Amino acid sequence: MRIVLENRKRMSRLSGILIIIFLLNSSILSGQDISQKYPDLIKRVERINKDNLLEKVILENEEFMTQMTDGGGELIGYFENGQIQKITAKTGLSFGIETFDYYFTDGKLIFTYELLEGFPYNDSTSKFDYTNLETSFVGRYYFKDSKLIDSEITGHDRFEDEMFDMGTTLIKDMNEYLDKLKKMK
Repeated sequence: MRIVLENRKRMSRLSGILIIIFLLNSSILSGQDISQKYPDLIKRVERINKDNLLEKVILENEEFMTQMTDGGGELIGYFENGQIQKITAKTGLSFGIETFDYYFTDGKLIFTYELLEGFPYNDSTSKFDYTNLETSFVGRYYFKDSKLIDSEITGHDRFEDEMFDMGTTLIKDMNEYLDKLKKMK
């Protein structure tokens, strides 16, 4: 009887150790950068960012914004032979700067990079420090055939509210920006 109980204790400890190892491995795997799953897409984004010959169309403030924000805004379309390659939408808010970069292949959205940088609050002066920015949110959204297929998010943003569908919202915003850029081209 004693041998059976000791074997059960060993098995119980071994099971516990295996569960811990499994949980550690799964958390390490899930913490990996998902961009590694899309090497061709990342190469395409890097090529677009390095291309200094792309034609730029720049819209400011009221030219593309339906409501002015505290810090204004800028919309830049990057074109090659008349076809969109990238859109950058930058909006100055009372608490920071929000930037969306949309990337395209053959006119189709393949990737969106979202960055929210906030003005840090200075406790000693009880004011925001408008001379500095701190990253408070980063979103990476991967698309195929106009559908969101993957995302990687760090921080908090509007998509935590389940009323927003990430893919639908990003594509809707991108289409509005693209229409405005094409009208000015």
